[in-house]
Amino acid sequence: MTPSIDPLRQRTTNILPQRCHECSEEALGRCPDCRHSFCQDHFPKQEHSPCAEKQMKIAQFQVCYVCGTQVYPDQWSLAKTSHFVDQFTCKGCGRYVCDELHTQRKAEDIVIVREGLRGHRYQYINRYCDLCAPLYHVGGIKGLAYVIVTVGTIVATIFFYFHH
Repeated sequence: MTPSIDPLRQRTTNILPQRCHECSEEALGRCPDCRHSFCQDHFPKQEHSPCAEKQMKIAQFQVCYVCGTQVYPDQWSLAKTSHFVDQFTCKGCGRYVCDELHTQRKAEDIVIVREGLRGHRYQYINRYCDLCAPLYHVGGIKGLAYVIVTVGTIVATIFFYFHH
């Protein structure tokens, strides 16, 4: 009688650790923008070539929509499995917003991503500007527009269904 091998156990033991896209060290997380794997030193946007080049090209557009102050979207790691991402954009309208004067509300989303035997915690900082902060429960201005369109579509469908 031969012992049976669990196929799931066999797959997890054969997984090689991910390597950093820049330096070939052990990768500790994936960039949320370019999806490449990076070590703790190259995880920040300004430290790896795909996102650093992109950020340099659009740097003149990364300004607060209210006061024109330059904002610097960033991501960083405090530990090997804990990563922070701050895009400096309002989650409600998608425009860049400065931290000091025009971020009315901050919230954090935590996403756990499993890669092989290790899990990574990505903590996204969500900002809401003065216009979107009162509407943060529905997702700001974009969320309110989505709710209005959805309700309008349902009302129009019911109206045309009964008056046809």
